[in-house]
Amino acid sequence: MPFSSKPITNFQLNSGNTPLAFPVRVVCPANTTTRISFPDQFLGRAISLKITNNSGANAATYDYNVNQVFATLAASTFATLDNAIVNYLTVITGAAVGDTVLVEAQLIPAARSEVPIEVIV
Repeated sequence: MPFSSKPITNFQLNSGNTPLAFPVRVVCPANTTTRISFPDQFLGRAISLKITNNSGANAATYDYNVNQVFATLAASTFATLDNAIVNYLTVITGAAVGDTVLVEAQLIPAARSEVPIEVIV
């Protein structure tokens, strides 16, 4: 496994066995659908996410790993996904000016031996 001197034998990642996690921030603009593919765009997999709705009035929705079950994020709130492997995230922001959503993620590098995942939606 690249970037790690001790191999991980299970997929129960935590702060004690995570190899060189690195942070990523993505701002999703207002009135858009933003699709984030962590393996394609950042060469890693998200293990923790914080999704913050910066709108003061409108809700946003998000879905992860293309499961088509959207969760609603109320105005001025945030949601976290911890101790999970997240490859894809879809965020739909509110329509008003300034209705952005901030996605902050902790990523682990993808192993060179992994076969790229391709999802057709």
